[in-house]
Amino acid sequence: MIPASAYSELWMSPYIAIRRMATISETYGIERARADGRFKKEREAWTTAVFALALSKLNGEQWWIEVETVDNTPDTRLRQLDQSSGNNVIQTRSIEVVDWEENVDDIMQVIGNKCRRAYPRHYLLLVNARNSGKMLDLDRVIEEMKKIRLAFLEVWVIAFIGPGDIKVARVAPSPFPIDLNIRIELEKARQQVPFIRRGTRGTGTEVRDLGPAYLPIPRGD
Repeated sequence: MIPASAYSELWMSPYIAIRRMATISETYGIERARADGRFKKEREAWTTAVFALALSKLNGEQWWIEVETVDNTPDTRLRQLDQSSGNNVIQTRSIEVVDWEENVDDIMQVIGNKCRRAYPRHYLLLVNARNSGKMLDLDRVIEEMKKIRLAFLEVWVIAFIGPGDIKVARVAPSPFPIDLNIRIELEKARQQVPFIRRGTRGTGTEVRDLGPAYLPIPRGD
């Protein structure tokens, strides 16, 4: 068993990250799962996992989510093992996650605030459009993105469009939408190795499958 929240050097499959948030919601209630600071890392892992499912649907690659536990940024990393050369070559995407919530009227305010900060140019920004009370006009967002200085390699928006259906859309530097049926994509991801542990932090390329390990959800009390 892996200790709860022992995320250091741990890679989780998208299936595991998404099921963890579902378990937290079932245990503590949806509103607390969405707002409690104790579950922030799990929410960021969930958003990253949905993005990973979109990438997998697009190109068939398997990605794992790694939650950052030392530095302030990035929030998460996507990891993929390229073994085509006969060695483990780790492909990485550094992810900054932000929520568009009910207390902000315009999603562009959220994106603009992030773009005014200094992030490494290779970071990707994922915007979880949780503001169900506001209409999300992706065409307008794409046009507005052309007017601001892009502080990220790419900006993506994740939005629910119906029961079980999610749109994962790149809005900068060029538009690219991916439609997901979350149930179908999760069932595919269920076959992926659930946990991988890295070797030496930052430099090691040795990884090991942890097998049928169990990672408890964080305590909310």
